[in-house]
Amino acid sequence: MRKIFKIISINSIIFFFIIICADLIFGYWLDDLNFGPNMRGKRIQKIVFEKKNEKIFYYRDFYGFRENKNIYEKYDTSKIKVVFNGGSTGDEMFLNYDDTIVGVLNANMKNENIKLKIYNASLSGKSLTGNLNEFSDWFENIPNFKPEIMIYYLGINDRILLKNRWHDNEKKNNFIDFIVNNISQKSFFWEKVKKIKDKYFYSNRNIDRYFTSDKKLSLKLKKNNFISYDVAKKTYMNLNDKEYFIIETYKKKLIRLKKILNTNKIKPIFITQITHDINGQKILFYLNDELKKFALRNNYEIIKLDELVMEPMPDSFIDEIHTNKSGSLKIANIIYPILKNKLLSHYDLPH
Repeated sequence: MRKIFKIISINSIIFFFIIICADLIFGYWLDDLNFGPNMRGKRIQKIVFEKKNEKIFYYRDFYGFRENKNIYEKYDTSKIKVVFNGGSTGDEMFLNYDDTIVGVLNANMKNENIKLKIYNASLSGKSLTGNLNEFSDWFENIPNFKPEIMIYYLGINDRILLKNRWHDNEKKNNFIDFIVNNISQKSFFWEKVKKIKDKYFYSNRNIDRYFTSDKKLSLKLKKNNFISYDVAKKTYMNLNDKEYFIIETYKKKLIRLKKILNTNKIKPIFITQITHDINGQKILFYLNDELKKFALRNNYEIIKLDELVMEPMPDSFIDEIHTNKSGSLKIANIIYPILKNKLLSHYDLPH
């Protein structure tokens, strides 16, 4: 019995040694594509949402960008020149890619034969803090990644100061999480198993579980309340202490962002954000206002969406801040002519 146990033990050790050596050779442990533990769940991801008789496919590709193609494809990232960045309002995980703001913007450029593509780096839940941390945790691990323009769709997730946001890369991993998350990003065998799972054993998620049935909210969305920029400017008065602290924190983060952008030689284009009633939230109005001041001081490009929307947007939101297919199409078509001209001017292409 001891002899059999000894043989099994030796063979097991040899087997695991071979597995470890093979993983070190074929995996990403010693590779340039050495993504860290904070990238688990943010790349090589497939989620299928079900909504009545409709299926919504959510993909994040090998490098972490929201895409509509093979999530395992390794492509030439040196060709990525324009990146769109934001939170859930830019990620739009409950819409198919072609129905998102970025999807519509890319379709519009393709229809006009403009040889540019916008890559979507938005992640649900990401605030300006995440935009700062992702350079070291994400972008620096993408080989030859040197974008020239970063489009920032900011404000919504900075209305409330929260700590340890997962998509902000602030969450502290315990020892077990650190080990598992590292393996998930660097292991050859983990990737192969995940590829099989994504192809044959993925689960469908009911989209209704992500939204509460709030009758008051439903009535609010149906009323088509509209607060224009001019009305908001006259209505919202002084900040209270809590609001003042949020704005001051935001200002400090914008200064940090400027330093990072300068270091990486990236030109930003900022876009202000809106709610279902356009300018219905005081704190977002002031965050937008601070972003405009920041852009003006630093001669940065900005698209003032909160001022461009001049009428209600009925049947355009699924809640107070997230647009549906119709809303995303409207926003994309509002910002597209302005964004197109800014991009064409930067690349000196015919208008």
